[in-house]
Amino acid sequence: MNIKKRSLLTNPTYNKISSIPVSSQILFWTGYFTFNTIKWGSFYSDYAYSFKSNLIEFPFHIGLSYLFIFYLLPKLFNGKVMDFFTLLVISLGLTLVLKFQVTYYFSGGDVMPEFAGITSKIDLTYATSVILGEIYVITFVTAIKLAIDWIKQKEYLAETNEMLLENELKYLRSQIQPHFFFNTLNNLYSLTIDKSDKAPDLILKLSDLMKYFLYETGKEFQTLKNEISHLKNYIEIEKLRYDETLEVDFNINRKTKKIIVKPLILIPLVENAFKHGARNSKKNGYIYINLNATEKLLDFRVENSFEKSTKKIKEQIGGIGLTNLKKRLELTYGSDFYSLDITEETNKYIAHLKINLKND
Repeated sequence: MNIKKRSLLTNPTYNKISSIPVSSQILFWTGYFTFNTIKWGSFYSDYAYSFKSNLIEFPFHIGLSYLFIFYLLPKLFNGKVMDFFTLLVISLGLTLVLKFQVTYYFSGGDVMPEFAGITSKIDLTYATSVILGEIYVITFVTAIKLAIDWIKQKEYLAETNEMLLENELKYLRSQIQPHFFFNTLNNLYSLTIDKSDKAPDLILKLSDLMKYFLYETGKEFQTLKNEISHLKNYIEIEKLRYDETLEVDFNINRKTKKIIVKPLILIPLVENAFKHGARNSKKNGYIYINLNATEKLLDFRVENSFEKSTKKIKEQIGGIGLTNLKKRLELTYGSDFYSLDITEETNKYIAHLKINLKND
């Protein structure tokens, strides 16, 4: 699932969610006006004139800044470079003329912008001072706006990615249920064909597992205690299909009961051991399961016997269960916080999962 990133200024959805509140804009311009008035009032030792001068100038600052941010800059981002520079020059030229006329009219004939001196006409010094002043304000305001947009887009993309991740994890978890029940119903079918007395017990245990899948696995986290309980239930279901020649040993070593994990992380490895190990072992088959858990680390190891058949074991291993598990581990924990090693030795298959629980 790839998210196509669009420009901040051409993404209508993003512009909608990243708009700066009007109250914040008013607060910014009020603060900027106050700061400018005090700064130039102190510089010229004339706060009344500085107030009047800034009162005249700031509507031009505000108007030109918004024109640049919401109209001119999008043209530049859309590749219309000539339109951008042409309209920018025209905007600055009109601002220069209008600002001079308004300032000349309200100041009684003398115009004195910052560092331009006293003048009653538009000369090079005045024009340079006004244009550089407007460019400074535009650059300052645009930098603030883009910084805010960048932060908000980062938050927006993080939320979007989190939502996509959550949906993908839900999809992957939903895959497990039909996959698991399909295999279990196959077991039940085999027992009913043989008219086995084990069938009723299998149905009851399957009912408990269905209840767990439907009502518990939708949670983001699950207690390790619950996972172990239903893992044992699953093992008992599978053992019903085999006689006593299959040895199943499940050792648990927990240092604390306050461990939480992602749901359905352990079952696929055990299911794989039964599906591709026990069923291929005609005699003296075994499945050894070891679980060691502390507050920091979950160490889960499943070892099972197998006998090589005409098909290579590597061609049998995997399917939806392990593929799904690897995707969920990667999406949930990331490669730095888990390891899943699957190895094949002589008549022995080992799956070893380690999860750094501090990542939860």
